[in-house]
Amino acid sequence: MKTNETATQLLDAAQSLIQERGYNAFSYKDLAATVGIRTASIHYHFPSKSDLGVALMERYVQDLTGALAAIDQKTRSSKSKLKSFIKLYTETERRGAICLCGSLASDRETLPPSLQKAIAQYLQQSERWIAEKIQEGVKHGELGFRGKPADAAATLLSSLQGGLILSRARGGGSLLTTVQRVFFETLEAA
Repeated sequence: MKTNETATQLLDAAQSLIQERGYNAFSYKDLAATVGIRTASIHYHFPSKSDLGVALMERYVQDLTGALAAIDQKTRSSKSKLKSFIKLYTETERRGAICLCGSLASDRETLPPSLQKAIAQYLQQSERWIAEKIQEGVKHGELGFRGKPADAAATLLSSLQGGLILSRARGGGSLLTTVQRVFFETLEAA
């Protein structure tokens, strides 16, 4: 196996394990069994579990950055952009998973500071982007929202993160469809 290919497989497997079990509920032994390599080989790529977690969140933030750029290029409507953002979460919900960041955040107090910082970066980037789209929508007359865009952004992100957890706890279903409907009803109220 090539080095980069192995590292990618380790990151993919670690992401699945964290989204299924949580950060503290898997070990390098679990990861080695999933990928089919020796534990010592994992240490070659990621000397510590915190190194693995930080690399995973860095990749997650890069993926988010790419997804947001693609959404911004795809459509001009702020409302459509926000719906596309929500769709990122509904796709996760369909898989019965929770957001990697949300899963890690539940273990926050036991995580190393470098990983806590990466989680905060993901959340801040998401909230900032959502708030910008709300502000643009109000400016262009798409949305009648009169509150603070940052508050609406925090509310949406909290609802999406929590909605994924509740959907999973309920054994499935489409809770995020309701989140989207109520969010836009709120934004469109004049």
